[in-house]
Amino acid sequence: MTNTKKKILLIDDDPSVSAALSMLLKDDYEPYAAETVREGIRLFDSLQPSVVILDLHLPDQHGLEALRSIRSVDRSARVIILTGYATLDVVEESMRLGASDCLHKPFNAAVLRSRLKELIEEEEVEEAELSVAEAQTSYPQEDERLVSSAFLHDVSNPLTSLQALTLLLKEGSDDEETRRKLTRMIEQNVSYLSSLIDQWRAFSEPHALAKEYASLSEIAHDAASFVSLRAEAKGIALVVDAEPSDLAPQLNRHATARILVNLLQNAIEASPRSLGKVTIRAYPKNGSVEFTIRDNGDGIPPSETQRVFEPRYTTKKKGTGLGLFIARHIVERAKGSITICSRPGRGTTFTVQLPAC
Repeated sequence: MTNTKKKILLIDDDPSVSAALSMLLKDDYEPYAAETVREGIRLFDSLQPSVVILDLHLPDQHGLEALRSIRSVDRSARVIILTGYATLDVVEESMRLGASDCLHKPFNAAVLRSRLKELIEEEEVEEAELSVAEAQTSYPQEDERLVSSAFLHDVSNPLTSLQALTLLLKEGSDDEETRRKLTRMIEQNVSYLSSLIDQWRAFSEPHALAKEYASLSEIAHDAASFVSLRAEAKGIALVVDAEPSDLAPQLNRHATARILVNLLQNAIEASPRSLGKVTIRAYPKNGSVEFTIRDNGDGIPPSETQRVFEPRYTTKKKGTGLGLFIARHIVERAKGSITICSRPGRGTTFTVQLPAC
């Protein structure tokens, strides 16, 4: 493991706070500071820090705008929110956008140090796994190890959200609407964790899943609902076009939805901010069912189109390169197929074909 200090980006308009945090962290990390959202995003893009510590009240924009921009650049970015005004709405929105934690000012320095250590260790584990995977040939028995590293990362965000939400619920509130909102957010995160478990089961043996089927429309809308907030944060139009049909995919509805979620997330990231459009279509075809995910992004060069399904292959700065690999594995285990059609400057279309029942 390298001894190079990890970079920490502090985005706070109060110089005294940035100076204090820099002094607190400089022995273990390499801190950088920005006082505005604009400067913070510029530094994030150039430094690629391990963790961002973000204040929400900044002079040029609200800190949540910085969080949206950071997550659109790198969906796995680790961001700790620091705020003295942590209302329920702020906590809800920051967790939806993928914040790793939300700490109130004044904060406990020991808690911040501990949380930073945990997040840095997560990153180092992922980097170590990536190095091993790149140095070895991937054999079938290693597939589950590759997928498990992706799940370890995926479950961290909903678990962090659940910890924060259950704490707020335990603290109690006389506002019934607030309690309902907290309960709804907890249910959403539990549902998300459940779908990840379903995906793991589908990767290992899709036919061992419960025979819980659903219509094309239900599955398409389920998948779209999981990514709707991400699309909204980036200003992407998300369109669902599902033809009425009595046919359903012969694969568990949650496993099918997770395949589509992987494709939709990639499509949203590839689409231009505020001008992007992602369309998911679902329709019967020749006794089977098909789903297509289309974006209007820059497209993928022909030399890379087939490599996108390789484990650990990614064009993203900090992507795991496992989403499409997992999707193809599940589809092929279910006796289906997944194909890509992309032309530079004209966007990308993925087509998933599955047996029908």
